Amino acid sequence: MAKRKPMKLPDSFYALFDYLRSRGYAENSVFEYESHARWITKFMQDNGYEVYSSEAYAAVVKRIENGSRYEDLSDYQKRRYHCATVLYEFQQTGSYTFRHKKAEEAIHGGLKADIESFMEYRKSLLQAEITLKQYRLDLLRFNIFLYEKGISDVSQIATAVILQYIQERMARFTQPTIRHALTSIRQFLFYLHETGRTEVNLSLVVPNCGAPFPQKVPSIYSKEEIERLLGVMDRADPRGKRDYAMILIASRLGLRSSDICQLKFSELDWKQNRILLKQKKTGAQIELPLLSDVGEAIIDYLKYGRPQSELPYVFLKHVPPYDGVTGAAFTNAIKTGMRRVGITHEGNRKHGPHALRHSLATVLLEQNTPLPVITGILGHKNPETTKMYLAIDLTSLRKCALDVPKIDPDYYNRGYRG
Repeated sequence: MAKRKPMKLPDSFYALFDYLRSRGYAENSVFEYESHARWITKFMQDNGYEVYSSEAYAAVVKRIENGSRYEDLSDYQKRRYHCATVLYEFQQTGSYTFRHKKAEEAIHGGLKADIESFMEYRKSLLQAEITLKQYRLDLLRFNIFLYEKGISDVSQIATAVILQYIQERMARFTQPTIRHALTSIRQFLFYLHETGRTEVNLSLVVPNCGAPFPQKVPSIYSKEEIERLLGVMDRADPRGKRDYAMILIASRLGLRSSDICQLKFSELDWKQNRILLKQKKTGAQIELPLLSDVGEAIIDYLKYGRPQSELPYVFLKHVPPYDGVTGAAFTNAIKTGMRRVGITHEGNRKHGPHALRHSLATVLLEQNTPLPVITGILGHKNPETTKMYLAIDLTSLRKCALDVPKIDPDYYNRGYRG
């Protein structure tokens, strides 16, 4: 009887185990995390989650609770809940803030009701979903810290505690993350005062982080590296066809991950060979050329790779229920491809779709493309820059050609899974 192969866990899970060991965790403690992680991975596989997204995390938590309150869970179930939460936060932030086994209780207790009320208020202002998620993550961290300090009511929050949180917990964050966190906490404390939950306006205690951030050097990959990345995609496999087309769009047209993942059939103008869409981040309408190699890759995926679905999105997950592909899955495809061909991240280069946008901008610059066009592709918010972007010189993009790997004549017959 053949031995069953060990279950392959997501890369971020293995990274957490290494992180725990680096922090001095005993091997038996790490083993317990691995045990729960295998259960979570099996749950994801059984329920069609390709990556450990916020949706997958919520589903895992719901399964663990199984209709019970957190307080009524067994110690074993609470430890599994703890593992699920740590895995999710580590995947999002590269670290985790929990220090005690009971810290998850802060999610259910502490200032939970006030935070939920605040989130409903922000939602009523029609804020973007990505902004709401950032508020929730920032306030989760803050709530956990307060819980650890024995604070379970907003009336107990004091200036010293707020400053202590900023000094102790934010030191390891990047400056943009610090800015987001300070804004979230400031808005939350202001809301508490405005609604009469606190007598003192503690939002005035939260310092501003208004100084401009130092310019970061964009993460750039060479033309050769991008060609190697494209070349490693398995174009005989349905998922490989999808990933190849998505990476090609990112590297050739510079679209953001969110715009690629949510690309709709209605946004593809085949007659005029162009893509017309409204950017998810900026709301700006843009027109981009539907380059021949990009179009061929999309058609190849639609004809021979895309699952049968009535959804309006071009790119889908390849496990039931075949929803739209997520940004995390797209990023993971790029990271996996780079790892397979030995592309390193020296200089702390980013390794997601955004880096492909920056790489395209570099090639455009070498092509003497006007700078406003390049900054527009990178998502510049200046109205005049956006205006220039809307009038993008399509010829410049058409000149910006990568040598796309040729397709072997019989690749369609190699291991194709319908």
